[in-house]
Amino acid sequence: MKFFREAEPGIFIATGRLQTEQDGCDWTAEYGELLAANRPLAVIVNVDDQPEVAAGKPMVLWMKARKAELGRLIRVTVYIADDAEERAELERNLPGRAKALPYPAAIAASEADALFLARASLI
Repeated sequence: MKFFREAEPGIFIATGRLQTEQDGCDWTAEYGELLAANRPLAVIVNVDDQPEVAAGKPMVLWMKARKAELGRLIRVTVYIADDAEERAELERNLPGRAKALPYPAAIAASEADALFLARASLI
């Protein structure tokens, strides 16, 4: 997989920069493969890896079409923000973001913290 790596069973870390529409399409195909396993999972995303606009469009459309499936299988998406100010801003915005997402979201300062939160969601 180009855009996800399995850190531990059921915990996937999003990797790589999503720049083009094709990247967005490839990302959706890989995410679809993760969902096809039909098992609970957690996803970790670094906030520095936000997709470019061209890549984001197919991703948003894909996620909207699979909202119920994402809500059923994704236990948490943990966003890593190593910058304290950025993390605080994300924490302030989390309630609004939670209304839009079909799954829980959390904020972590590091990959180690994100893995801890992801593990806890799968128990």
